[in-house]
Amino acid sequence: MARAWARRKVACRRLVFVLATCLCAGVSAAAQEAPKTRPTPSPWLIILPPRVIAGANATLAVLDYQGRLLPNIAVELSTGQKVTTDATGRAMFRAPDGPGKLRAVSSGGSVAASAEVLPIDEAEAAMPAAADRARPLLGVVSYPPVLATRDRFTLEGEGFRGEADLNHVSLNGDPCLILAASLAALVVLPGERAPVGDATLHVTVAGVDAGQFPVSVVALEFSGPTEGVSAGSAGQLVLHARGSKQPLVLEVRNASPAVIELTKGNVQRLKTSGGEENAVPVDVKFVTAGNYIVSARLVALSVTSPDLQSARKRLAEAKKIAPGDWSARIDQVLSTMDRAPHDLPQIRAELRAMLDDKPAPPLASLLDSAWRGLN
Repeated sequence: MARAWARRKVACRRLVFVLATCLCAGVSAAAQEAPKTRPTPSPWLIILPPRVIAGANATLAVLDYQGRLLPNIAVELSTGQKVTTDATGRAMFRAPDGPGKLRAVSSGGSVAASAEVLPIDEAEAAMPAAADRARPLLGVVSYPPVLATRDRFTLEGEGFRGEADLNHVSLNGDPCLILAASLAALVVLPGERAPVGDATLHVTVAGVDAGQFPVSVVALEFSGPTEGVSAGSAGQLVLHARGSKQPLVLEVRNASPAVIELTKGNVQRLKTSGGEENAVPVDVKFVTAGNYIVSARLVALSVTSPDLQSARKRLAEAKKIAPGDWSARIDQVLSTMDRAPHDLPQIRAELRAMLDDKPAPPLASLLDSAWRGLN
């Protein structure tokens, strides 16, 4: 996934938080300053929707290292198409006509990103009917149950619009920013006034309501030593997840290895304690005096609308009666569910391929039940 980190800048004697935002207002303010007095920020990240539909329009975004959207950045796609971000830091493009991988590279090749291109026949439900473009089929297939106030999150489903601003997402009524969009996925950033704690995620597309979904919104905050520290000394930062009492898996990165070392690795995954405190210590070693940047983001699971648990149960029953190589094929589907539970198109495609090979009736019934439960 794309990375909008909640940045924290820490001085040796006191803790200072620097929060990265990707709001259009930040771009507008920067654009008003005289370009002669400040160099143009360089692209740091291209954000593509993780899945695009072959031949359909989609939207990408370009960010600088502080997470701000960048206008007037040229991006070249693997199809040969060239686009330039507009005043909002985003650009529309057309996906390749066939399935595969799409690659996007910034001018000069310093930044790149990729997305999966789904064939139209796997995403027919995501396409508005030709006779009624104003009323597409619409549904959210997966969404993260926990969000961070300063981090992007992804919605997957069908019936979204490739033009980002036709999709509307809010948290307790506070509008979010759609960074990237396709018919099958949206990449979303919470707004400046995103609530902390339990919230309702609301999605509408071109005036059609896709539903409301319960989520928890957390603020990730570091605390550290308030007194001076000497080079070579050890200590701890504490990472707090304010807004949720459940244990959360977080990824921590050290962007200043010359100043500070994380003793268990400069990129590591940690689990918070849960409960009222809901925090986790991060062991560090201070290499030298100076400011340093450590970032954290959620490693979020998705809540999926289709019933994966029931489908898994049907597949387990099917495996018990599966003859020959059918058992291995069922294992492959179960493996996909474990490895990528959000990848519903792939799971459905594997089940559909098995059904197309016409298994015997008892096995066929269980496989069909699993397949239908995921649609």
